[in-house]
Amino acid sequence: MDMNKIKTIIFACLLFSITNELLAQFPGKYWVKFKDKNFSPYSVGIPSAYLSARSIARRANQGIGTDITDIPVNQTYINQVNATGAQVFQRSKWMNAAVVIINNASQLSAINSLTCVLSSAPVGKYIKTKSEEELSVNAITPSSNKQSSVSSYSYGPSFTQINQIGADCMHELGFRGQGIVIAVIDAGFENVNTNPVFDSLRNEGRLLGTRDYVAGNTSVNEDYLHGANCLSLIAGNTPGQLIGTAPKSEYWLIRSEDAATEKIIEENNWVVAAEFADSVGADITTTSLGYTTFDNPSQNHVYADLNGRTAVASIAATMAARKGIFVLNAAGNEGGGAWNYIGVPADADSICTVGAVNGSGVHAGFSSVGPTSDGRIKPDLSSMGQNAYVCNSNGAFSTGNGTSYATPILAGAVACLWQAHPNRTNMAILHALKVTASQSTNPDNIYGWGIPNICDAHNYLNLHNDVGLQESDVNRSVVIFPNPAHNQVNFSLNEKIEKVKLMDVLGNDVAFSLTEKQSNTFELVFNTEMANGVYFISIKTTEGVINSKFVKE
Repeated sequence: MDMNKIKTIIFACLLFSITNELLAQFPGKYWVKFKDKNFSPYSVGIPSAYLSARSIARRANQGIGTDITDIPVNQTYINQVNATGAQVFQRSKWMNAAVVIINNASQLSAINSLTCVLSSAPVGKYIKTKSEEELSVNAITPSSNKQSSVSSYSYGPSFTQINQIGADCMHELGFRGQGIVIAVIDAGFENVNTNPVFDSLRNEGRLLGTRDYVAGNTSVNEDYLHGANCLSLIAGNTPGQLIGTAPKSEYWLIRSEDAATEKIIEENNWVVAAEFADSVGADITTTSLGYTTFDNPSQNHVYADLNGRTAVASIAATMAARKGIFVLNAAGNEGGGAWNYIGVPADADSICTVGAVNGSGVHAGFSSVGPTSDGRIKPDLSSMGQNAYVCNSNGAFSTGNGTSYATPILAGAVACLWQAHPNRTNMAILHALKVTASQSTNPDNIYGWGIPNICDAHNYLNLHNDVGLQESDVNRSVVIFPNPAHNQVNFSLNEKIEKVKLMDVLGNDVAFSLTEKQSNTFELVFNTEMANGVYFISIKTTEGVINSKFVKE
């Protein structure tokens, strides 16, 4: 064959391939970033124009102000993008960006030529075809044989996951999440509007609203079941079967995940969902989602991305925490697999990444591990995610596995703790959970700081009257010995003691005697008839407050 003809055929094939590749991108969703927020009609000094009163109050309570990231995307820029024939689908004020539906290459070129545009990148096809996969759970026969000793609720089979983290203790004290707003960000909430497990949530008007950032509407009840299952672990209320960890909290249900696909746009959707949760004043966000690899391999994350500063969802998760939200995210279910590590946004800084254990407190093999690529310990805490007792979207009760379940179980308990200490910051709450958890003195990348006990954290906060609890307080402790103890403990301290306090896990003062046995070594003797369990010592010195704990047996 003539060489010129061969070259012509090769060129034609190459052109056809490139053309098809370009056409395959359209219609598509692009992440368009803007250069600035110049000439905005909004002001940092007047946040009521773009944030709810509750959002402003949450920040003010924690000494957090508004900044340029809170200012909405400039509407003039949005208009310029729409004028190209493309359609702005969503917008992100934190990232100063928008998700734009672009129909052809000429629209993309026109957008990139706008002086207000910094960059653009494809994030997903507009039309999606992959079918949904059902969440695997094991249906079991309803049973109420296993009961809590707490008279307030009949927990039934859900007792183990409640009791493991001390949520039943908080319920008995009257803290059931009242007044705390939780935003659940997930893939859909099938039948939440009819499922009997949510009767009290609906009837008491505590379902504040819904948003769907996948479809661009407010309807989530017909979407995937995963979010509804997770919600049952927090908000469910069927006595004798399942009681959620925060059965009296208020809820926003937000869909950010398209269960039919795995596209990087779902991270962008999460950003917008978190911004909405912030704007309506959510105190807590809980997300049982995570991202590592995608349908399009070119978008896959690599381990080096897990530094909390690379993936857009991780950046946003940290921002949400810095704006006063207590952010929880599932560690992921890649443990022992090819990936093994946590995903995005579980790598974010200042959030609570949750791993899974079984009912005996043993690490679930599927639970993803840390560290982050920059060396931070992850997960932060662990709760029951193996054989968790959950309500399906059809109203049937089942057991299921996943850090997806460990996360909402803990989220509801956090709501109870924050309700008890409303003037504390989100970081103070997280700190209290860590320093009283089962591995507080020896955290690792499997359990994190361990399994929390919410009542222990509650008592710890009672012992600290200073609102601004800092992570550095971990070092302000003394070694108590023997531990476990029978009727006395000892400690050494080179500071002048002004006051010592001994308390049980409910915050009750316990009588004791204190004697200095030798220079800087003290013996604390208590009543041998005290109930077995965890006790806290708070020592006020001329240099500050020191806290420790021991177990009486």
